[in-house]
Amino acid sequence: LSSVQQKISQPKAIIKMAIEFYPQFFTNRNEVLDDVKSNGTWPTTFVSGPSEGLHLHWHSDEVHAYIMEGETDFLDAESGKRTAVKTGDKIVVPARTLHAEGAVKDRVVYLLALPDALPPEEFLALHDPAELDR
Repeated sequence: LSSVQQKISQPKAIIKMAIEFYPQFFTNRNEVLDDVKSNGTWPTTFVSGPSEGLHLHWHSDEVHAYIMEGETDFLDAESGKRTAVKTGDKIVVPARTLHAEGAVKDRVVYLLALPDALPPEEFLALHDPAELDR
């Protein structure tokens, strides 16, 4: 089995909430791309510069986020907990799950994997929490 297949079948210290966190899930880009292929998802990159963090929001589709560079945190609205993430971590945000990315000091480089190929304005759409019940 490849290292990614082993990690998928036996993930390290998964932290379960509404959002799933996989600390130290990968060590290089090839492992990430192998995981993207095994999930049947479409990869894209996103670079976040310095920011105070995002407001609470949700996305229409499940998002697999791989932290390629940098560090931040994610707020899981269901549990109310903030979880620190850094290079090598994988985060899975289920569709329609309220969450918020935290502050960024310098920059965070994400490889995002989505179920469908979408233009940036669609996959980066931050839906208002009030719209979640619709």
